[in-house]
Amino acid sequence: MQPTVFTEPFFTFFAEAFGASPSPSGYFLDTGQSGLLGTINQLTAEAASAGGGSGETTIAAHCGHILFLLNLFAAVERGGTTTPDWESSWAIRIVNNEAWQSLRASLQSTYEDIVARLKARNPWPEEAVGPAMLLLVHCAYHVGEIRQRLNWIDIQHT
Repeated sequence: MQPTVFTEPFFTFFAEAFGASPSPSGYFLDTGQSGLLGTINQLTAEAASAGGGSGETTIAAHCGHILFLLNLFAAVERGGTTTPDWESSWAIRIVNNEAWQSLRASLQSTYEDIVARLKARNPWPEEAVGPAMLLLVHCAYHVGEIRQRLNWIDIQHT
């Protein structure tokens, strides 16, 4: 199989999941900008922190978890071995304006770093395909959770 058979759709879908695609339409979201960054950059810290009672996860918590996933993937991609602390990946629940801005900036820069690293890879070894797909689908799942929460939070928070 030619590497581009995998990489071209992967980067298209990964960009869409993160709302970083220039496409006016999406394959699994409304538009190429409907993904994570396109969604959270429109939210206030108050909205990102809404609904965090009774064990509910907030949008901020999902964003913190996605950042954890990106950093874990990057560490493994660089050849590191890690023992993930999944419980701490949900530590962020409530954010103020400064923490929300920092979290969004970290998500943006970490996403961009991973994309740059993966695009520079040539060739793609077979053992890299599975982890890349896992990252894509896991992040896309959480984007769906975040977008679902938009229906639950008070529209005045946005």
